Amino acid sequence: MSAALKKLGDRLREARIAAGISQAQLGAPYFTRAHVSAIELGKIRPAMRSLEHMAKKLDKPASYFLDDADVERARREHDLEVGSIAGLLTFAGAPEALRRAERLLDAGDLTVRESCRLRLYAGSALNLLHRGNDATQTLSVAQRLAGELRDESLARAADYQLLLRLRILITLGGCAQDLGEPQAATSYYQRALEWSNEIGDLGRIAFIHQGLGNAYRALGDHDAAAGHYQKALASAELAKDLVGVLIMRNALAVLAADAGRIEAAYEHVARAIEIARVSGPAAYLAHCYATRAEVALKAKDAALARSSAEAAIGAIDERGAEADRAVATATLVLAELDLRERQPAHAERRMREVAASYRALDAKAELGDVLMRLSRSAKKRGDLRAAERYATQAYAASKPGSANVET
Repeated sequence: MSAALKKLGDRLREARIAAGISQAQLGAPYFTRAHVSAIELGKIRPAMRSLEHMAKKLDKPASYFLDDADVERARREHDLEVGSIAGLLTFAGAPEALRRAERLLDAGDLTVRESCRLRLYAGSALNLLHRGNDATQTLSVAQRLAGELRDESLARAADYQLLLRLRILITLGGCAQDLGEPQAATSYYQRALEWSNEIGDLGRIAFIHQGLGNAYRALGDHDAAAGHYQKALASAELAKDLVGVLIMRNALAVLAADAGRIEAAYEHVARAIEIARVSGPAAYLAHCYATRAEVALKAKDAALARSSAEAAIGAIDERGAEADRAVATATLVLAELDLRERQPAHAERRMREVAASYRALDAKAELGDVLMRLSRSAKKRGDLRAAERYATQAYAASKPGSANVET
């Protein structure tokens, strides 16, 4: 029995008696009466977590019961405990990390920096446990505390965790759309929208509304699609994102053309082309020309459709995924014009080129559409065997995979 331990035990007993509680009550629910008695008699040195538990019940800081040497030892133990929580931030260790972080936060007597770190760890654990709303609240506090401390590393870590789940949901939405499951895509994007509204990131809000517009368009709900495209446009304009504005103008042009509102479609695409000429890159300008070609095709303006499609192909100065999509769209317009001019051989050659591009891009929905066009063209010229082959390929290409909405 050391003098320091006897002093600690005496202080603990005095505080307990002053509080009017028994040894069993002081230790409950984690420690027995015998354990508390041994501490009060100076027979054992309490672990820091047990002392903090009892100190909290007695409404005193743990340091009240310790001398200077013990305070320093306790501080080192405390720092080690805080640091150990970071090592538990894995899928398997997240529940224990959260339990320890919450226990230390509940115990109080923390510096602002310690509170910030613990909330960052707790928020990270909540992210791993897919408790998004709780994670947002906890990480927002960590972000505010990091700002008060002017600690850039802690602030960046909080920002990363806040945006991590949002990025995952957006990616899952895009994957679901690519897999041909627009209903699953809407679920992911809606959840991402809830998060982004909390964070207030205009760029991501615009991107999510664009994704929702694409998904609802695929579902045939053009009114919902137009509403989300308009919201995406408004967010992009507020963020002064020229590329975002031209993308949404282009999307609204396509939607207006699908609805038969040709004049509105021309207005949107003219504005998109104007911005694309200023902001670039060339692939975006090519997309806008290709959209104008599609609008002109619906308006039965063959001359404008052909010149716009050729302008789209001519605008490409460097190949890439976006450039290839724009060229494919323009080439389909030219194929449709070939069919109208009774040149099915030329049309089918162009469509096979487009099918090869979409296959390379792994664009399943677009590939299925082109193959069905080839099937209809083959059937019209009497080649039923080719028509059946293309239709079978179209079914295989556009058959949905799986998008796990519960992820």
